Amino acid sequence: MAEADSERRLLILYGSQTGYAKDTAYRISRQAWRRHFAVSVQSMDQADKWSVFTATHPVIFVCSTTGQGEEPDNMRKFWRFLLRKSIPHDALSGLSFAVFGLGDSSYQKFNFPAKRLYRRLQQLGGTPIVGRGDGDDQHYLGLDGALDPWLQQLWAALLDRYPLPKPIVPDSVAPDPSCNIAFADGNDDDAVLNANQALLAAGTHLARLVSSDRMTAADHFQDVRHFRFELEDPDDAPSWSPGDCAVLRPENLASDVDAFLEQMHWTDRADRPLEISPRSDSIIPEWIPRRTTLRWLCTAYFDIMAVPRRSFFEMLYYFSSSADEKERLYDFTTSEGQDELQTYCMRPRRTILEVLDDLPGSRVPLDYIFDVFPEIAERSFSISSASAATPGQVELTVAIVSYKTIMQKPRVGVCTKWLLNMAPGQMVGLRFASGTMALPDSQTPVIMVGPGTGIAAFMSFIRDRIIDSATANYLFFGCRSEHKDFLHHRQLHQWVDQGVLRLFCAFSRDQDEKVYVQQRIREQGDLLWSLIAEQHAVVFVSGNANQMPDDVRQAFIDVAAAHGVDDAAEYVQQMIKTGRYQEECWY
Repeated sequence: MAEADSERRLLILYGSQTGYAKDTAYRISRQAWRRHFAVSVQSMDQADKWSVFTATHPVIFVCSTTGQGEEPDNMRKFWRFLLRKSIPHDALSGLSFAVFGLGDSSYQKFNFPAKRLYRRLQQLGGTPIVGRGDGDDQHYLGLDGALDPWLQQLWAALLDRYPLPKPIVPDSVAPDPSCNIAFADGNDDDAVLNANQALLAAGTHLARLVSSDRMTAADHFQDVRHFRFELEDPDDAPSWSPGDCAVLRPENLASDVDAFLEQMHWTDRADRPLEISPRSDSIIPEWIPRRTTLRWLCTAYFDIMAVPRRSFFEMLYYFSSSADEKERLYDFTTSEGQDELQTYCMRPRRTILEVLDDLPGSRVPLDYIFDVFPEIAERSFSISSASAATPGQVELTVAIVSYKTIMQKPRVGVCTKWLLNMAPGQMVGLRFASGTMALPDSQTPVIMVGPGTGIAAFMSFIRDRIIDSATANYLFFGCRSEHKDFLHHRQLHQWVDQGVLRLFCAFSRDQDEKVYVQQRIREQGDLLWSLIAEQHAVVFVSGNANQMPDDVRQAFIDVAAAHGVDDAAEYVQQMIKTGRYQEECWY
């Protein structure tokens, strides 16, 4: 990007789990460049923490929410550092900052990381440039519904402090690319890497797929799979705790990659070695080899099957050779055009591959591929096996994502499509991440509520507790039909027969009147209250976040109220605060 006045500097730090906050951070950086600021963009954990404490220029924080109001992985070290009690209360008295959060207001802990960060920065003496921005997925325009007006306030405040030295760079001018890419001479076998070789550099472990078994009936609408992996080097395999996750980075299918390469007119160059030369503050991760091929990048890194975000259309606009397409792309980049973009792209879940097919006159120069195409996001799955019982064996319970929109082809998740097409014996790279639920000691009873694939983590819980001779295990499981989607039913019944599990099931469609887990909870109110009030049991809830968590929480409130608790809602709230009621739910 062009040179800016050394005094006109901005540092943008992001915490991003799936890429949205990172994408937003770079969108802000492009707008800053147009206003002649020198900009540096980094993840919070990547940044030098002391540079924040000594900053004489504004710092903009962008952070998303993961789990149940938790900080994203690449923000957690920074956040823990900020919480140190040894930090003086006026340590950030010279800092001007702004915070924008990305979240979903249907979650109970909406934008908690952004709210906590904003409050902590103020506690340490920082001065907000503008009020905190709260992006909300529930807004009819998505996150942009809050981001656009917040950015207007931000730039007004910053330009009042740092007047423009010259006119704003017009939207018609493309920013410089983040790297230079050039094809190398000859055929270099070293350039043809598979994804696992590169992923190993990012702290992953190689694992071999052993089996992929369908758990639901063949005629059931939902395909749920039980995947078994074996780590390549069991002796070097890390142990994981019950409730932890296996994190996978999927690949695009060869057929999709071929179609993409053909659309981009890159087929004849797909396997030629190329060299990547990042510029300063490059968005390219360190694990990406600097000598590779287009085919490898399109297979292992670029999410060509993603639903493109607004930034994709902003960048594609610069490279369109069609006047009609250019006009349409420009409309998609404006605040006024966001409803049209939602209708065209977001609601039908149109993919990048399909958008490019719609826009044959819009193609991306090679140097800009890292600026235009998003990175494949990692996917996290609760581990169903227990490290203490079967070290080196990782089992996952995965619902295959497949649904219909107005598009002709069904929408299929990138990761689940990759897993479904994986043959036994195929190697994958995976790493381990801490979950949000933590088991108590073996003497404490646990009450688990896990409808559907919410049971995944609880399989690990039960296996681990059996090893510790803990038999006070109570599971409430729900699904549609006992004979269609009763996941892990053989193992569960075996544990019941062994006396190490008490199981309560709700099969919602097996009778005229629907029955859900919250009804089973109320039916077992006396037992549950005895466990909670007398034996200090810990309650765990896992599964789909739509309505289930609220309904289950209300059922426990009703149980407490039925047993004489005056303020039952406050009682359950205190259980949540003290870790005796834990939720891990998702959409």
